[in-house]
Amino acid sequence: MKKITAIQTEYGGYKFRSRTEARWAVYFDALGITYEYEKEGYNLGKLGRYLPDFWLPQVNMWAEVKGKPFTKKEIAKCEALAKITGNLCLFLEGSPNTLLYYATDKLDYLVTNYHGYNVEESRFFCNTGFLGEYPRPFEVDGHHDEYSRQAVGFARSARFEFGETPKKY
Repeated sequence: MKKITAIQTEYGGYKFRSRTEARWAVYFDALGITYEYEKEGYNLGKLGRYLPDFWLPQVNMWAEVKGKPFTKKEIAKCEALAKITGNLCLFLEGSPNTLLYYATDKLDYLVTNYHGYNVEESRFFCNTGFLGEYPRPFEVDGHHDEYSRQAVGFARSARFEFGETPKKY
């Protein structure tokens, strides 16, 4: 079977290892979520070295992006990162979408339990000050926030070919 190679992509002053990571950066930018790409690496002992994709300082979370489902080893690394740093690690699979994503718990006794996060709900946005709302309303009726839907569409349609830069809306 032929291995598919990610396309390194430049956006916002960063050189992302994949288009999927760059699309998440477009999503974060569209919603005013501050991020740092590959901020710091960690030695996880037996699990090896680890360089998380994103640090989201407004919500004190790491975010790891994969184009395919996370492997057991990748999950173990995120769990170890959460335990070492005391900050949640959010699992972002595929391009941005209005889905439920999971994050590790930072507590030792709960580190293998996961909490679901919709990227437009208050637990994610409560510290960002997005649109001056604090905290953002928690989604309970199954309807997705229009701003997040627009940002998802914006990120998923972003084209980076020929040096194009997605415009902020």
